[in-house]
Amino acid sequence: MTQNLEGRSQDVANNFLGSEFWQPGVHISGRVLRKFESANGQCYALELDESVAINGEDTRDVALGNLTGLRMAVQAAGTEDLDVGDHITLECTDLQPTTKGNPRIDFKIAIQRG
Repeated sequence: MTQNLEGRSQDVANNFLGSEFWQPGVHISGRVLRKFESANGQCYALELDESVAINGEDTRDVALGNLTGLRMAVQAAGTEDLDVGDHITLECTDLQPTTKGNPRIDFKIAIQRG
């Protein structure tokens, strides 16, 4: 059977949930669709259970970047990485000042795997 697949990098590139998105109490939930590397490290493409507004548009297709607080929360949950197919619930719990100018975003994560 022949499959024709098509994708565009900008489908996800414009939908990064960057530091400006996160404030204490903001939360998302969704499924990890794929992982990809960026200049800043491991990133994840997600399909959210509910849409969020990014750049003035509602979307369910988003990307999470290599945020220190995200890595820390994933490790605190007992794993080193998210897997494709994981369903996650991610909540911003705090913003911690750093010497780098941008605050570290602290998260609480719940991962359903398998």
